[in-house]
Amino acid sequence: MELLVFGASGRVGRRLCEYAVSGGHRVTAFVRDADRAPRDVAVVEGDVTDPESVAAAIDGQDAVCSALGPDGDDLAVLGAGIDNLVAAMGAGGVERLVAVAAAGILQATPGRLRLETDGFRAGLRPLAAAHRTVYDRLRPSELDWTLVCPPRMPDGPPTNHYRTAVDYLPDGGQSVSSGDVATLVYDAAVNGSHGCERVGIAY
Repeated sequence: MELLVFGASGRVGRRLCEYAVSGGHRVTAFVRDADRAPRDVAVVEGDVTDPESVAAAIDGQDAVCSALGPDGDDLAVLGAGIDNLVAAMGAGGVERLVAVAAAGILQATPGRLRLETDGFRAGLRPLAAAHRTVYDRLRPSELDWTLVCPPRMPDGPPTNHYRTAVDYLPDGGQSVSSGDVATLVYDAAVNGSHGCERVGIAY
């Protein structure tokens, strides 16, 4: 399949590209700096906040993965980026999107998100709120989206021993490696699993 990866130079994105190439897929990495792109992939240098460059990259793709993080302290890039992705994918007829989001957007209870609870760490609220914007923009869209939601995510190789839960963080889950997050993103993109779901992932 033709797979486009945003945030391909980051911890998850780089591993995701590696898995997809090893799986025999044709991968395009969308990065701001081509010198930081992974090896063995096609490279598009651009900015996710630029609608034209996003639309051009999406043309001809089968699925899109996003491992975008904030641009330094600028969390607005996540909202602007998802707006451009939704618009470009809709116009280009590309339905499948798998993205990484903060675990704060998972449910704490049926009526309350984790980021809305009193015990949620104040320092994590801005990032979780930015990812909530992503979630809120995807829900009414016509895309076949999946949000993979890890808690603390140290960089590390895949163990393939992670747990998942739909809409919630697995009980007692505290962390998961970037390699395992990339594994779940890749599997969901290729196999079409977890359509229109948030998926908590942790050990």
